[in-house]
Amino acid sequence: MKTFFKIALLVPLSLLWIWALVVEPYLMLDVDVERIFIPAWDAKLNGLKVAVLGDIHAARGPHEHYRLQKIVDTVNSQNPDIVLLTGDYVNGSLFSTSMDLDELSNFLRQIKAPKIAIFGNHDVYFGLEKVRNMLEKAGAKVLENSSAKVDAPNGSFYVAGIADPITSEYFYKQTLKGVPQGAPLIFLSHSPTIFRELPQGVDIMFSGHTHGGQVRLPIIRRIKTSTDPSRNSDLSGWIMRDGKVSYTTRGLGTSRLPIRFMCPPQISVFEIYKGDLKLNSDLR
Repeated sequence: MKTFFKIALLVPLSLLWIWALVVEPYLMLDVDVERIFIPAWDAKLNGLKVAVLGDIHAARGPHEHYRLQKIVDTVNSQNPDIVLLTGDYVNGSLFSTSMDLDELSNFLRQIKAPKIAIFGNHDVYFGLEKVRNMLEKAGAKVLENSSAKVDAPNGSFYVAGIADPITSEYFYKQTLKGVPQGAPLIFLSHSPTIFRELPQGVDIMFSGHTHGGQVRLPIIRRIKTSTDPSRNSDLSGWIMRDGKVSYTTRGLGTSRLPIRFMCPPQISVFEIYKGDLKLNSDLR
């Protein structure tokens, strides 16, 4: 009987481990399509389609090639007007297990839409200049306490991005220099913890870093997070407070533990319209 109970316990534990190690991080990929209405948005840009990719954490091995190709193909299938990359492209640590940067650049280059990128804390650990060169080879515009004007078919808007707030100095005045007052403005920060600091004039902020908790359990909800929950308890999704709007994506990869559980990787896609502040979820 003892052997039977051991086997009865081992089988579900093994299945759960396979799910967390293989199925959820590699075979699952959520595409969340949402419509957001913003009072200060330019009506000429109604319907602008933005894809947000966070925390790719490209590792080594042929399984990673499959995962990244799936991400690229899925993004392209959404036909976004612009793709915003919110940092942590690599696994940067003392024992780095990151994908070769030329390989990673080749994958990101396949994304057809214009790309704008910021850095995350793992990019700093790995080496900013190496990651910057990788992103530029992939055709991405890199922002670090800076902004860029983006020309769309029906008008123009601005994207501003700060340096990673966890590891680097960031400056709002420098970041927003050159952005005309009242211009449509999308703001990027790797971590959502700066939400309450957001300066006036920002229409919406996109972030990553949290991985949505990466491992979530019923009742307990989360056992891992990449941000300090005492500063911001919103691990993923929308934050709407005091007229400010932010969205934190669950991201695409893993760090520390190479597992995901009840928190599948996510590509976030948004259609932005002018109107009273509200959102309509899941437009697929």
